[in-house]
Amino acid sequence: MRTDVRSTRLRSALVAALLTVIGAVLVSACGSDPGPAATHNATDDAFVVAMARHHQRAIEVGQLAADRGTDRRVADYGRLIVSQQTPELQKLNGWSGHWALPSAAAGAAMPDGYITDAALAGLRAQSGVAFDRAVLLASADSETGAAAMAQRELASGVYGPARELATSIATAPTTQIPNLRALAAQLG
Repeated sequence: MRTDVRSTRLRSALVAALLTVIGAVLVSACGSDPGPAATHNATDDAFVVAMARHHQRAIEVGQLAADRGTDRRVADYGRLIVSQQTPELQKLNGWSGHWALPSAAAGAAMPDGYITDAALAGLRAQSGVAFDRAVLLASADSETGAAAMAQRELASGVYGPARELATSIATAPTTQIPNLRALAAQLG
C-alpha cells in the first residue's frame, strides 16, 4: 500500500511539473503580446492601420536613404529607420491580424505625414546633396505626422502595447524632427 501511495504522489508530482513546464513554454511562445483577446477600441484600430501604412513607407524611404545617401549621416539615419521601424511594423501587422482589421490598401485615406507615391518618385529622381536634404525634410514631415497620430492614440486609445508605441513616437517633435531639420540645413 505504501508503494501505491508513493507511486501516486510521484505521478502527481510529475504531472504537476510537466504542466508547469508546458505552461511556461506556452507563455514564452506567446511573447508579451496578449493577442486577440486584448481590449482595444476604434482609436487603437485606426492607429494600428494608419501607423502600419506609415511605417511601411518610412522603411522604404529609410532604405532609399541608406542606399543612396551621399552624406554618411543621411545613410546612417536611413539604416536607423529601417532597423527601428521594421520590428514596430511587425508588431502593428500582428495586432492588425489578431483583430482582423482591414489592411491599409492603396487608395485608402493617407495617414498623417505619409510620403506619397509622387513624393517618393521625386526623392528617387534626385541625387547628391539635393537628395540628402530632400529625404531628411520628407522624413521630418513624416515624423510630424506620425507624432500627431500617436497623440490621438494617447488621448483615447486603450490597448496598452499600442499606447507604449505611441508614447515612443510622440517624442519625435522634441528629439528626431529638430535633428533632421538641422542636418538638412547644414547640408546646404
